[in-house]
Amino acid sequence: MDGKDFLRSRFSMPDSLSTRNAPSELFEGAYYSIIDGDVFSIAKVLKLEPEIVHVRIYKQHFAQRPRSIDPGALTLGSIHDKDGFGMGHLPLRLATFMESDPMFLTHAELQPEELEGYNLWKENAC
Repeated sequence: MDGKDFLRSRFSMPDSLSTRNAPSELFEGAYYSIIDGDVFSIAKVLKLEPEIVHVRIYKQHFAQRPRSIDPGALTLGSIHDKDGFGMGHLPLRLATFMESDPMFLTHAELQPEELEGYNLWKENAC
């Protein structure tokens, strides 16, 4: 599976299964529920750039779209976890992220450690 297929499998779902009519506005530090195959995941927006959204995807999955979350209960896990893991930093095209039908849940100030992956990416992208 190449990178495009991986993202497509994580962030695609037919429009008819969408639970909302209007997309959420994106904010740095905001948590969103997103479609992740046949379940929902939580993404936190780390940075917004023109046409790119940098997110953190947590390992927790939900059978139904959550209406609220406790950010302190979210974890990334590790590749060794039998029940899956999240991603500390994932740069996505804005259009790709919006296909996951993000729904705003809450906001929390970004912590420096949350931006470590983004900062490494930024240093190597130039």
